[in-house]
Amino acid sequence: MIKVTIEMACSINGLIATEDGNEDFLSYRGWKIMLEFLKEYDVLIWGRKTWENILSWGDDYLKDLKDINIIILSEKVKQQSKFPNVIYCNSVDNCLKKCEELKYEKLFISGGATVNNAFMEKNIVDNIILNYNPFVLNKGIPIFKGNYFENKLKLEKVVKEKEDIIQVYYNVIKE
Repeated sequence: MIKVTIEMACSINGLIATEDGNEDFLSYRGWKIMLEFLKEYDVLIWGRKTWENILSWGDDYLKDLKDINIIILSEKVKQQSKFPNVIYCNSVDNCLKKCEELKYEKLFISGGATVNNAFMEKNIVDNIILNYNPFVLNKGIPIFKGNYFENKLKLEKVVKEKEDIIQVYYNVIKE
């Protein structure tokens, strides 16, 4: 049985990036939080745009990821990765099949908005963890973007993190 968690850093009003995809307002602490979580998961799943952002950040970030299994979801890119720990999949269904083949049971989704939405639409997400950064944007990319869905959530806990980040843990109620 797979366990799926979505974890995102965002502004206090739920935006994960500016309209042009810039994430500079997010604290570096959010990156460290994600790396800590990943110790408990089998695979990290990102969308192509998120991956391209990470690639642009430089080698230090890539070094942090060298021992982490990563799947990049992209309908557009049909390629092999130059990184041995990175696999490309063209759909959520293809990704789930690959996870089953590789015996990945704990899936960690961390963006972007379209990928988050796609997993929520499948009604397979168990938990959502949001790291609210002390910043407000009035326009930008939301945590979820795509086809309509709705889910009730149950608050599990709230943690005051370093750098004034508020971490909110939710369980997704599946009906």
